Amino acid sequence: MKATLFLFALIFLGLAPLAAQTTAEWKPTMHEVTFSSDGETQAKMEIDQGYRFADLELEERSFHLFFNRDNASLKNARIVEPQSKLQIARGKGSYFWGNARFEFVGGEVYKIKRKKNVNGYEIIGPYGTLFKIENHAMTKVSTYNEHDFLAQAFFVFERIKVTQSRPSDVIIYTSNYYPVTSNK
Repeated sequence: MKATLFLFALIFLGLAPLAAQTTAEWKPTMHEVTFSSDGETQAKMEIDQGYRFADLELEERSFHLFFNRDNASLKNARIVEPQSKLQIARGKGSYFWGNARFEFVGGEVYKIKRKKNVNGYEIIGPYGTLFKIENHAMTKVSTYNEHDFLAQAFFVFERIKVTQSRPSDVIIYTSNYYPVTSNK
């Protein structure tokens, strides 16, 4: 009797943690930014508390915006579609040499210029102004198509990342260790 009771207790204690781990959902708290247009189209961007990545939702599509290795330069900019894990766009070049651009998966290249002024700067794309900072605040700018909007959303994420500091309870460890493996 005691052996049977002990066996049932052991089975119950072994299965309880498995059920608890499969039903729980964990999602980190995110900062939310809402984009709106003259029509009813709205996009929502959720930014990680550590400002490492942003998730953008636009008309039932979602995009993941981040800097490769958390290095905030244009050549490390990435836009990925999370469902298919397809890289939609990547940043290349630099503003200094005048070859800054976003290269999209369809082969479209968006050349970008950065024009500085006393109280801000302006990012100019192939169809006009993509992003504008005046008096240290973001100014309303309209976009031409989806690629313009994705580039604009990335610059909004970059501006938030640059101007905000991480909270003290978020600690990010990085390493320069790259494992060397054989070609077998």
